[in-house]
Amino acid sequence: GINGIAHKFNPGKFELKQSNPNLATSIDQVIKQDSIHAQEIAAYIEDDFVIFDKLKINAGLHASAFLVQDKNYASLQPRLSTRYLFDSGVALKASFATMRQYIHLLSNEGIGLPTDLWLPSTAKVEPQDSWQAALGVAKTFGDNYEISVESYYKEMKNLISYKEGSGLFEFGDWQERVTRGDGDAYGIELFIQKKKGRLNGWVGYTLSKSNRQFEELNFGNKFAYTYDRRHDFSLVVNYKISDRIDFGGTWVYGTGNAITLANSNYISIYDPGGSFNNFSEVSFFGQRNNFRMRSYHRLDVGFTFTKEKAKHTRKWSIGAYNTYNRKNPFFLFTDVDFNPETQKYETVLKQSSLFPIIPYFAYSFKF
Repeated sequence: GINGIAHKFNPGKFELKQSNPNLATSIDQVIKQDSIHAQEIAAYIEDDFVIFDKLKINAGLHASAFLVQDKNYASLQPRLSTRYLFDSGVALKASFATMRQYIHLLSNEGIGLPTDLWLPSTAKVEPQDSWQAALGVAKTFGDNYEISVESYYKEMKNLISYKEGSGLFEFGDWQERVTRGDGDAYGIELFIQKKKGRLNGWVGYTLSKSNRQFEELNFGNKFAYTYDRRHDFSLVVNYKISDRIDFGGTWVYGTGNAITLANSNYISIYDPGGSFNNFSEVSFFGQRNNFRMRSYHRLDVGFTFTKEKAKHTRKWSIGAYNTYNRKNPFFLFTDVDFNPETQKYETVLKQSSLFPIIPYFAYSFKF
């Protein structure tokens, strides 16, 4: 196959709007940098090879190019995966792939409203490159049960992150506010599935780690990526209560995102005239992404009522997302509260949440 894309990026664009009927001034301004135009082309070929009954191989080659600002980035990316089936029914799987990505994800690693930007490779910012290897084993018991274990390792180059002291809402070229570095990710995945019967479903668990390393950040030491999720667990259950009534439930759990909090704060006072009116708060940061938000988990349940006639099928569905109304973290922010015990105002860390329990209702009629 082949494909081509014509891109137009508006990087670093945001709007400032402020109005007050009691004031004569108002702000309505759009701040952005020059648009970036780019062309992306790609071609790939792959095929399945049956060496003999027990050994199958899928091999392919992906070629791509990205033309931007009189710069041409080109890449050849081989991919290979194999599967060997033993007499016992155990399947051994292995794969290796190289990848190139021309769009960068730039994340805010501090507290406050999460802001992820997708930014293009430019003449100054090179594309991301990575390679990944995986090894797994799977076993099917009869035609109903399956269990698999898989491990993986991935290395990434030319990742971007904000420089120390830089952020989203700043003037100037975004390319000068980012630094480049590397990353790695590795983990092990366990999957157990029951495919048939009145009660069926699956359980999945992943233990993983994702790191970043930038020469200009965190004293050059590795640190956890914002979306590093150490534990990821999911349970899916489907139960056929009767020929007309089905029940489904899903519970998911994940380790909270990593964010950067200051270790300490102090007040810096500039007082040439003795007025004590010129001061600012200074924060000291140690390890990057040194704090974890609360874990994320929720339960979704639903019932489906089906009635089949000779010429049509009717379905009613009722249920709820986040059934036990878990207040999952969306972002953190600081606020000032009065402490009655100390009789002082104190800076506290608070959590903002989205999506409480959300009931749903659906009806479908098929004829």
